[in-house]
Amino acid sequence: MMAVLAVLAVLVLTACGFHLKGSGPAAYRLPYQNWSVDGGPLQQELESALRRAGGEPAADGRAQASLVVSRFAVRKNVYTVTRAALINEYLLELETQVQVYRNGEPFGEPFDVRVRRQMDYADGEALGRQEEEAQIRQEMRQDAAEQIVRRLAFMEQR
Repeated sequence: MMAVLAVLAVLVLTACGFHLKGSGPAAYRLPYQNWSVDGGPLQQELESALRRAGGEPAADGRAQASLVVSRFAVRKNVYTVTRAALINEYLLELETQVQVYRNGEPFGEPFDVRVRRQMDYADGEALGRQEEEAQIRQEMRQDAAEQIVRRLAFMEQR
């Protein structure tokens, strides 16, 4: 009886269109399908995000539009301190500026994408913090790439 109920629950969820975040079709359409990507440190993340949104990174000759990351900056600042003047949290920031080109001409205004994350810190837990910070920075790059691709979806075709 429990197995039948479990199968029924799965069927009901799939019938209503339920899907895990990031596993379904994109809710937005890109204005162009073939993109030339000059993403610098975000290259892989941008190409992956474009593919998930139905676009395709292409060679310059086949590209309908070009995406250029003109500025990329990462910072790590002290966010909070304890009463004993010890660091309690860091604020990790990633900033990018992106320009889209169509036929070699700027298409729209350049736009900025900022991603911020807090990271707890304790001197006694220093082991493994570098790996945690690297993981957070990777997630920030992925988030920035997704935000850039979402912004592209709202650009008007000419």
